[in-house]
Amino acid sequence: MLFTKNQEFYHILTTKSDVPCHYSKLEYLLEKPYEFYAEDKAASTNCRSDSVVSLNLFPDYLKPVFDKKIWKVITLPQKKIEGFSIVIKETTDIDTFMKTEFSKSFRQNIMRFLNRFEGCFNVTYKMYHGEISKENYDTYMSKLHDMLTVRFDQRNDDNKVLNSWKYYLDTTFKMINSGKASLFVIYHNNNPVQISLNHHYNNILFVSIPSFDLDYFRFSLGNISIYKLVEWALNNNYRLVDMAYGKLEYKRRWSNHNYGFSHHVIASENSIKNRLGLFLETKKIQFKNYLKTKNIDEQIDNLKKKIRAKNSSFKDEASFEVTPVSSLDTSALNKINIENNEHNLIRKYIFDYLYEEKVNVDTIPVFEVIPQREYVIGDASMQQRNLSITK
Repeated sequence: MLFTKNQEFYHILTTKSDVPCHYSKLEYLLEKPYEFYAEDKAASTNCRSDSVVSLNLFPDYLKPVFDKKIWKVITLPQKKIEGFSIVIKETTDIDTFMKTEFSKSFRQNIMRFLNRFEGCFNVTYKMYHGEISKENYDTYMSKLHDMLTVRFDQRNDDNKVLNSWKYYLDTTFKMINSGKASLFVIYHNNNPVQISLNHHYNNILFVSIPSFDLDYFRFSLGNISIYKLVEWALNNNYRLVDMAYGKLEYKRRWSNHNYGFSHHVIASENSIKNRLGLFLETKKIQFKNYLKTKNIDEQIDNLKKKIRAKNSSFKDEASFEVTPVSSLDTSALNKINIENNEHNLIRKYIFDYLYEEKVNVDTIPVFEVIPQREYVIGDASMQQRNLSITK
């Protein structure tokens, strides 16, 4: 809008590890409040301008303090945007924290996923925070990009992270090595199967960009990742694990503090130009909030999804059927290695079998009956399955 510079507070705080110069102080309001940020940048010449600044996505667990001698500030709510977070309270370990904060059924579900995953695969976890090699960085960021692309193609959804991937790729390596960001990686053998890009600022861990290999969908790696990140946060004296906004089911289940967002419209001079800018920007935000009360935003999102679906190149042309087999002799069949790329198509169904049977991947042979068409999972000594593919 005319006279207005638009900025996103949440993006600046997380991906830039910075606070806009208009804020004199920020106070953390949750468990044991404290001064989150204090630096007098507001009086600098570079900060003061003849433009109105519109800062959105200010999380409500922080309280802003402005120098009222310099700034005219209008605060407005941002409707229908909800953030999800896990407040870290004083506990001795992850088990105590889980018992204190979550229901018995939720804890049992998380531990079932964790135990089943670790029982079926050769699992390791690694947090890269403060140090990572360029080789590892390039490998994991490339893998994360691939995971995100497949996931959002499958969901027929747009993703602003992928649209801005070059920015993340160019900035995150330095931030990890300076402790302002991290990559948490879950491995099966040496293969990354879940990666979470996180940002760090003053005892808050921001879970910024998580994704996983869809072949492991049954094992709920998103929940396992959050569990491990909370454990890391506890061990490193963090105050909050912020899962950001976006109404995903796993966030809702993990969150022990849901929060809202505010919009700050700021001007540095009481000129006619700035008064007009403040007025117009305020009315624009109020109008957007009004449209949200009428669900216009949802109608626009649904229309965009229909357009993307029409133009989508993602196709799942194969269909699969898995049926029990009665003691089939597999001695004459070709045993395959499902880790090879040529068997990507069936890997998810093999892993689903592992989940159901509670067995380790190294103990289950897979045999090829008809190449790219029919397979047998397991030998005659166990409950076998026939996997058929129709293209």
